Amino acid sequence: MISADKMSELSFSDNVKYEILKVRYNKVSFLWFMSGLLAASSDGEEIPRRIKACGKVLGRLSNLLSDLGIDSNVKDGRLYLGKIPPEIQEKTLSVLEGVLPSEEEIKGHVNSRAFLGGVCIGAGHISDPVNSYKVEIHLKSEAAARVVFAVLAYEGIEPGITRRGNTCCIRFKNGDYVSDFLGMCGADSARLTFENIRIEREVYSDINRAVNCDSGNTGRQAEAAVRRGELIGKLLDSAVANAENNNGMNPDNLYVAECFANKGPTMKRIHPRAQGRAYRIEKRVSHITIVLDEKGAE
Repeated sequence: MISADKMSELSFSDNVKYEILKVRYNKVSFLWFMSGLLAASSDGEEIPRRIKACGKVLGRLSNLLSDLGIDSNVKDGRLYLGKIPPEIQEKTLSVLEGVLPSEEEIKGHVNSRAFLGGVCIGAGHISDPVNSYKVEIHLKSEAAARVVFAVLAYEGIEPGITRRGNTCCIRFKNGDYVSDFLGMCGADSARLTFENIRIEREVYSDINRAVNCDSGNTGRQAEAAVRRGELIGKLLDSAVANAENNNGMNPDNLYVAECFANKGPTMKRIHPRAQGRAYRIEKRVSHITIVLDEKGAE
C-alpha cells in the first residue's frame, strides 16, 4: 500500500502512476506494458532511451525494471534505459507503426490493460477529481495514438482525439470512463479516492440544487401571497370608506358579511410564431367582491 505521506507528496496523476507500478505482470503482459510505456514516451518513430516523470515514479519504475532484468539509471528527472530486450523493441516498433493488436492478443483484457498502464505512465495526465474529471494522453506518434485509441475503444471507453501542434491528444471527461480507466490500469486505491470524491461532489450538488429550488419556490409563493394580501387589504379599505361616506355606517361596527371571487373578462392576445402563424394568449382576470354589514343593523 502507498503510505499516507507519499500520497500527500504526489499529485493525483503521479499518485496513479506510482500505484500502477506496484502491479506485477507475467512475461507476456510485461511485454505489453513496456511497449505502451516506450511508445507513449517516444518523440516519433524511434524507441526512446529515456523516460520523463516525477522522481518517486521514476525510482519505482527503475526498481521494477531492475527486478525484470532491464538496466536503468535515474538522473536529472529522467530514467535512462540500458539494453532493451529484442522482443520489447519489436513490440514497441509495431505500436509506433500503427499495427493494431489482434483480438487474440488482447483477449481476456490482461494484455490490453497492461498496455494502457504503460501508456498512462509514459504520457497520461489525470486531473484531480476535486476540480474536474479528465484523462488526457499526449502522444507524439500519430500511429501510436491510433493504437491507444483502438485499445481504449476495445475496453469500452469512447475517447476524443485532437491535434495540438505536433502532439495527438486523446482525452475523455466522462466520470465513469475515468473510473474504469483507473481500475484497468491497476490504480485501485486511486480509483477508490476518485469515487469517494465523486460521490461527495454529486451529493453536495444534489442537496444544493434541492435547497435552491425549495428556497426559490418558497420565495415565489411568499411574494405572491404578499401581493394578494395587499390587493385584498386595499379593497377592504375601499369598502369601509364607501360604507362610511356613502351609506353613513359606523366603521367601528362593520364586519365582512361576504367575500368571494368569480370569473371576470378574458383578454385575448396573440404571440407571433414562424411561417405567419400566431398562438393565442388568454389573460384571465377575476372579480373580488367584499360585502360589509353593520353589527346590530336590522
